[in-house]
Amino acid sequence: MTTTVAVRTRKPSSPKPSNGSPAARGPALMEGYEQHQFFRQPQDVREARRYDYPLVMCQLVAQDTARRVEESRKWFKWNFFRGDCHSHTQHSDGIGTVAETAAMRQLAELDFQFVTDHWGVTQGPECEEHGLWVGQEPVTQHHHLGILGLDHAFTPQIDLLKDVAEVSRLGGTPFIPHPAGWWDVTRYSEEQKRALQDLPSPFLMEICNGANNIINAFDYTDDDALQVWDELLDTGRVVHALGNTDAHAPHAIGIVWNSVFAPRCDQSSIIKALRAGRSFVSDAPLVHIAMGKAKMGGRAGKEDRRRPLRITAVDSRGLSSVRVVADRKRIASWNVDARPQLIKSLTLPRSARRYVRVEVRSMDGRRAFSNPIYLA
Repeated sequence: MTTTVAVRTRKPSSPKPSNGSPAARGPALMEGYEQHQFFRQPQDVREARRYDYPLVMCQLVAQDTARRVEESRKWFKWNFFRGDCHSHTQHSDGIGTVAETAAMRQLAELDFQFVTDHWGVTQGPECEEHGLWVGQEPVTQHHHLGILGLDHAFTPQIDLLKDVAEVSRLGGTPFIPHPAGWWDVTRYSEEQKRALQDLPSPFLMEICNGANNIINAFDYTDDDALQVWDELLDTGRVVHALGNTDAHAPHAIGIVWNSVFAPRCDQSSIIKALRAGRSFVSDAPLVHIAMGKAKMGGRAGKEDRRRPLRITAVDSRGLSSVRVVADRKRIASWNVDARPQLIKSLTLPRSARRYVRVEVRSMDGRRAFSNPIYLA
């Protein structure tokens, strides 16, 4: 008997390209379009675009923020000047030129910009040419030391207290940059933070430092700085807040600034107002507080303490929340439901003895921090 076995046959499949590339299946690019591919462009063109493209994106954001602030001014009756007190160029460890910093400052519509290069003031002539102000940032014991208003290079003794005192004696204005460290990996030790407790009141300190950031300046190191600030204020110290980009690339100019209540936008008037705490820190919202005759940076007397705290917060793109902090505790808060303005009066509890300040949050997470009114 013959047995027949049925054999199934497979239809041959199309051969697969050995490298799996689309080219094996046909053209990967339409004819004549190789010239548009980025990697085919000359090296110098590619390198320029790698720098310029993110810069253009940041410029658009800065211009949009400037329009936003200008619209917010319609709900805000106090005049102020916006500016940055901390940035770097190729005169130290920045990648941008003084001219590029000036161009970005103009696009961001900042009223003033300090260039605080490390190790000297060789940026001075270029800053004068481009309408920028000269500062510096040497390193001292425990911390870096920001210096405004000094026209010659300062050589530190690497003693924090002596260097701060000497800068003041010479007519400069010292400030503490990034008091808790800077993003992304530099976190200061408890010893470095405690060293600030020995500084004489009043002094200036950054509560927001935008180092290594673009678009958004606030990060977890700024949360640490806010905690350091509240701890210092709670001991009765007078510490006026600054918010600066610490820009090492012009891309970052405009991501945070100081809004300064000064009569004029000249260097002397701006520094004088900053030294008095007549400013607030912001990356979009506006804030003003007063109690009787006492305003931000001022001290409330007995008559002022009988008056309510008056709060004005504004953002033309919509506010999310406003909260009041006194002696490291939140004593009041409001959800604003995307309205552009909040005006409130608040009677402070008797338990508030040291200071009161206000924080503002916008719908897109942008923030503002008032300087305190001091109660002690």
